[in-house]
Amino acid sequence: MNSQQAKEILILFRPGMEDAADPEVAEALALTKQNSELAHWFEEHCALQQAVRANFRQIPVPEGLKEQILSERAVKTSPLFRKKAGVLALAAFLLLVLLGLGFFYLRPNPENGFPAFRHRMAGNVLRVYPRMDLETNDLAQIRDYLAAHQGHGDYVLPPGLNKTAGTGCKVLDWRGNKVSMICFNSGTNGKPTVPDLFLFVVDHSLVKGAPGASSPEFAQISRLLTASWSEGNKTYVLGGLRDEQFLRNYLNP
Repeated sequence: MNSQQAKEILILFRPGMEDAADPEVAEALALTKQNSELAHWFEEHCALQQAVRANFRQIPVPEGLKEQILSERAVKTSPLFRKKAGVLALAAFLLLVLLGLGFFYLRPNPENGFPAFRHRMAGNVLRVYPRMDLETNDLAQIRDYLAAHQGHGDYVLPPGLNKTAGTGCKVLDWRGNKVSMICFNSGTNGKPTVPDLFLFVVDHSLVKGAPGASSPEFAQISRLLTASWSEGNKTYVLGGLRDEQFLRNYLNP
């Protein structure tokens, strides 16, 4: 299977569904972990699907619609009436689809928004975890490396995280801009060299709608819980495969 064939299969993939059980889909998903360009495309596809799904959920359901539908099912109607009702229902459904897509696409640069950025960073951990540019438990070396390789070396670590052993770092790309990825080991997973905390650092001005306060904003993205905040001219996203209290331990003194 090549990259183009994988895209043709994954274009129908919907996050949270059971699509991955299909052998062909599973093969395409495996290819995203080997092909960085395909991984980038797939990450954007998933972010789009989740955004569209969220917009549909915001469309209010008219009061009494359920009762009206149930009552009309009990009424015997002519074939012609049923046909017209079916056409009207299809037209209403298509209108809702167009409204939902229109709302999504007419927003100003949604692909540059903070939710898309957060999903993209989470995807680096959940689906296409990249190899580190530098592997070390020395936080000072990590900071120096990032500063010397066009990453962000002037970040401020939360007190709890500043006391945690690092495992390495990598400079990532976000729409032509640099993002620093710093990995840590909490010491609770029994594998000292395997990270279970992931911090992403980006310039605050580059991500529309980024948190504006230092108080963390929590969000669950698949198996990864994230805490996001801004401080100075930087926006931070910390991810961990545990619960909220686990993350708070590394945000506080």
